[in-house]
Formats: sequence, C-alpha cells, structure tokens
Amino acid sequence: MPFAPASNGRTAKSMDRAMQSVLNASKTLLANIRFMSVDHPIKTIVVTSSVPNEGKTFVASNLASAIATSGKGVLLVECDMRRRSLAAVLDVHARHGIYSVLSGQVPLRQAVIGTKTKNLHFLDAEPHIPNPSDLLGSRHFAALLQQMGQTYDYVIFDTPPVDAFVDAAVLGTMVDAVFMVVRERFAKRGDVASAATQLRQAGCNFAGVIMNGCETRGSGYYYESYYKEGTGAAQAEGPVMEPARPAARPAPRASQPKPQAQRPTAAPARAQRPQAAPARGAVGVQPVQSARHVHAVAHGRGVAPQVRAERPEG
Repeated sequence: MPFAPASNGRTAKSMDRAMQSVLNASKTLLANIRFMSVDHPIKTIVVTSSVPNEGKTFVASNLASAIATSGKGVLLVECDMRRRSLAAVLDVHARHGIYSVLSGQVPLRQAVIGTKTKNLHFLDAEPHIPNPSDLLGSRHFAALLQQMGQTYDYVIFDTPPVDAFVDAAVLGTMVDAVFMVVRERFAKRGDVASAATQLRQAGCNFAGVIMNGCETRGSGYYYESYYKEGTGAAQAEGPVMEPARPAARPAPRASQPKPQAQRPTAAPARAQRPQAAPARGAVGVQPVQSARHVHAVAHGRGVAPQVRAERPEG
C-alpha cells in the first residue's frame, strides 16, 4: 500500500496523482479480499501489525473508505483503546463509544456516527477503558459483534499490534479474517513470524499480510506514463498509415558479379523496463505494480491484493 502523500514541495497535480494511487491500491486490496472469499465471504476483519508504527490505522481507514465508495455499508471500529487515533484520521468526534454500548448506557445506533464519506460509519472508544483485552473477550462484545455484522455489510476493527497486547488475538478468534500490516524496511522478519505464530496459535483466521510502503520503482514509470499519455495528443483520431515499402533494387549489370545474399543482422533487443524488486524482509509477499504499494497476500490461497499508504499510524 502506498504511503499518504506529503504536501511539502508538491504540486496539486502531483498530490492528486498520489492520492489516486492510494485509492486505486485500496480498491485492489478490496477486490482481492472479495475474490479470496467467494465461498465464505469475509465481512468482519481485524487489521493489526506485528509492532507499532507500521501503518495499520492508515490501511484500515483506506480499506473502509474503498468499501464505502463501492456502495457497501461499512463500520470502522476503534479497538486500539490504549492509543486511539481513528477519530483524528477521520476528523470526527463522537459523544459515545464502545464502552457505553457494552455497559448498556446507549444503543449501538446512537453511538455510531457518520463520516465525510458516504456509507462509512464509525464507532469510537472512550479514553481510559479498563482491561480492554477482557472487554473484547467478553460475551457482551461477542453479542455486539454479531449485531454489527447484521447491521452493516462490512465491519473493520483497528487493533493494537500483536507484539504489544493480546487484543488482536482475542478479537481475531471471533471475526472472519485477520490481516497483518507489515511495513517494509521497518518490521523485522522475526517479529513478523512471531506475530503470525501467535495469531495462528490463538485460533485466528489469519488470512494474510498487507505490505506497506513497498519500494517498486520499476513500475512507477509505467503508471507515470499512463497518467501523462492518458489524455495526450496520441489519442486523437487520424488516418492509419501503412509502413513505407522498401524501394526496388536496381538490376545488376551483366559485367558485375551478382551480389551474394547476406544474412540479415539481428534487430537490437528492445530495452525492457525494470521489474519491481520483491520487498525486503517480506513474509509471504509478492511484488506489486505500483510505487510504494501495500499489498496483502492470502497465505495458501495464491491471492495477492494490494494497497497504498503514506504516513504510518497506529
């Protein structure tokens, strides 16, 4: 998934192109998630990471936005209760949160608020909630999760990193799939492997890894050219020109020996665009065609979604 574009020193056109790349990557990730779960649709999703600052909140919010723009109702739930950041990312403020719903103070519909994106709804968490792990593992939360799934087409939970707390593993046993965000050149292979092992041992449906901030310079040229040529003069309609035929050779004179036919020289090979190098230290990941992309790879299912991210949150 590509990182969110920074505005310093960039033109509006450059910013628009970068944001479009993020949107396209998010849509591709969503398409792959849908494709990998045709028989058993994935509707409730946990997004986590192995360690902090890998961009899980960015990925979760952009995936939710892609779902919403596709016309489906999605609920984004703040479950990183010790380090809440989704409200700031979405630029919203809620009067009530998940604890108020679980304690019976307000119903779910009253705690959920809308966002600037149509079909994207948000359930925040109050600050200083005691024992979040116990709260997520309670029967009340299991019942609430079932209610969420019946109310919305998709439910996405942003949880703490696996290395820090057990929240993701606890909640991961109750949802359809768990995706782990891995930031290239940041997360260590051992941390990623350890987190994946913890999720599997807990009984989670660990569906795959979402690579964040991948370097794929080789394919950047392709997309840059695509944007530049998409509306260029090359698309103007015009006559189709036939290639010029070679001029006929003059007949050899009788006094001159007939020239011997020479083998044609091999045409020079076309220069090929460089292929994107595979992400360093990535676990079960394949390279993606897009600059600094995030892509998810479904373990054992041969599916490689992708998405783009910018500044890591969560």
